[in-house]
Amino acid sequence: MKKIIYIGIIGLISISLTACSGKSIATVNDVEITKEGFEKTKSILSLTNDYLNGETFDDMNKSLDKKGKKDLENMLISFMIDNELLYQEAKDKGFSPSKADINSKYEELSRDIESNASYKKELDKAGVDKEYLLKEISRDLTIEKYRKDFIDKLNISEEEIQNYYRNNKDEFKVPEVDASHILISTLDKEKKTVNDTEKQKLKEKADKVFTELENGANFEALAKKYSDDKSTGKNGGGLGYFTKDSKNAEFTKHVFSLEKGKTSNVFETSYGYHIVRINDKKNKNLSFEDSRSMIREKIINGKFLKHLDSLEKNADIKK
Repeated sequence: MKKIIYIGIIGLISISLTACSGKSIATVNDVEITKEGFEKTKSILSLTNDYLNGETFDDMNKSLDKKGKKDLENMLISFMIDNELLYQEAKDKGFSPSKADINSKYEELSRDIESNASYKKELDKAGVDKEYLLKEISRDLTIEKYRKDFIDKLNISEEEIQNYYRNNKDEFKVPEVDASHILISTLDKEKKTVNDTEKQKLKEKADKVFTELENGANFEALAKKYSDDKSTGKNGGGLGYFTKDSKNAEFTKHVFSLEKGKTSNVFETSYGYHIVRINDKKNKNLSFEDSRSMIREKIINGKFLKHLDSLEKNADIKK
């Protein structure tokens, strides 16, 4: 399992979490990471689709044997330790955010959560309340400011970027699919998730469309008739070619698992119910110019991980 680079609340609600009670599973400079905190973090991860290549913690767990599950848990504990270590270092260096920044991010995050009723319901079950969000936003923004300062001080040369591209050509072969889809939206005019009763009716509608497909109906004709994605529906649902990271991970994790010529079952994302057909699959070779920003990010991440390793060596960490 490779080390995970810092991902904060801005990216996926929160997986940088230490609780104040419960059995300790690790300490970072005498700050406890508890079993309670670990279990709460797993709960949040299980709700979050945009984690590792679009897989939730539950998705990964299901595909692993006993040793793999243990490795995954150890990876999460290691990540929580790294996040705590970064927070302590950032706070000590004076990178704490202003109250205005914290409140602004809270308002933005709250709007996003409120717009998805089913997601909010599950977050409520996991104990993600205002107090928790404000605390974790403060932690994440502190680390974010620290990381930005680290990046701003880096001097990445053109030669370094070119050498990376030259020596890692396989990293720049990107899978693409040409797909068509039919969307039965579960969002209302205000982009909020409809109630459970209405959602069930929409699921039945999606199932009905899928049954028509199985009985030989034309995909393009059904997309024109039923799809709530009007921009593609009018053209038969065609999305054209796209890469895995160019669309929502909830969507692409299903799409990229399909073989060429295959049509998916009905699956759900935060946008609604989808049916997808794969028209073609290929690898796209990215040019140096198209890869430049990606390479710079890879180099930055590598340097930041080395910096994190140096912090770990000088920290008092117990597991």
